Amino acid sequence: MSDHNAAGRLGSIEACRGVAATAVVLYHAARHVDKAHGIPWLRDTLLFGHAGVDLFFVISGFIILYVHYRDIDTPARLPHYLGRRLTRVMPTYWVALALTIILASGGHAGLPTLSEFVWSATLAPSGHPLILGIAWTLRYELVFYAVIALLIVNRIIGLVIMAVWLIAVAALALMQTPLTGALGQLTGAFNLEFFLGMAVAYKLRNGSIAMPRAWLMAGVTLFVVTAVIEDSGLLDGYADYSRLAYGLPSAMIILGAAEAGRQGKLGVSAPLRILGSASYSIYLFQFVFIGICWQAWLRTGLDRWTPDTASFLLLAGAAVVGGILMSRWIEHPLIRLVRAASRTAQPRVIAG
Repeated sequence: MSDHNAAGRLGSIEACRGVAATAVVLYHAARHVDKAHGIPWLRDTLLFGHAGVDLFFVISGFIILYVHYRDIDTPARLPHYLGRRLTRVMPTYWVALALTIILASGGHAGLPTLSEFVWSATLAPSGHPLILGIAWTLRYELVFYAVIALLIVNRIIGLVIMAVWLIAVAALALMQTPLTGALGQLTGAFNLEFFLGMAVAYKLRNGSIAMPRAWLMAGVTLFVVTAVIEDSGLLDGYADYSRLAYGLPSAMIILGAAEAGRQGKLGVSAPLRILGSASYSIYLFQFVFIGICWQAWLRTGLDRWTPDTASFLLLAGAAVVGGILMSRWIEHPLIRLVRAASRTAQPRVIAG
């Protein structure tokens, strides 16, 4: 199977990414409304929404290895890999960062310092806070991309680095001695979820599974049970062990969804396809649209005359719809533009 065909058969995984992004949005919208109006029941009900990030990381581990599986130990493919990864992530992120700075400068925050801007723009691992706070996940992503790049350059070196990395992450999680700053991002328990995703990719690249929809349903059931336990206060969803509590069901979901999709046993509805295609923009721009919508809502005065849940629905809807529009108007056109410019700029070899 070519990498192009491999990527083209992952519609079900795109849908999972859309669900994950929406879950994070619902959690943040509920938290915002609770802070403004004091409705903790809504915040507590949607507390599990932060686990959309766990699903994101497992999906990322799966997608990167599955799509670039044949690039391993092929150094000539490194420029292609880096180009695809960086153009997928960075241009859209820079737009979201710029909008965040513009909106913040119009309030009381003012302009960031040069140091703050550089650390945020590069996403380099560090202890420096990010201007766009939600981009903390991208710092983890870039570290993961770098490790996969080593695997592409040299299989043995890459596997050794991965083994050392996994041992360090697992050991620190077991000892409950998290590090801070750049080392914290390199060794944080979230990195375990990349390995779960890669395990699924390796399995499906080298075989298949029986009853994929049963795996999918089992994963969804376990994820929901974990969410209910967290909402009940019996699980600390931010503890290191919760990366496995949510990560393992997420891996089962991806295993079942990917194989069912590959076998043509799982259809993806139009709304889920839309959410999946826009998931990155929904995630990145959610606070931009929540902030804009909230200020507009306050200016109308309607927040005083409508149920508090109306504010929540408005903010969540604005974040999702705004993300979809940014995906169509900014993200995908910008990716195509940057990649086309990159191809044009590449030197051409003239046959003699």
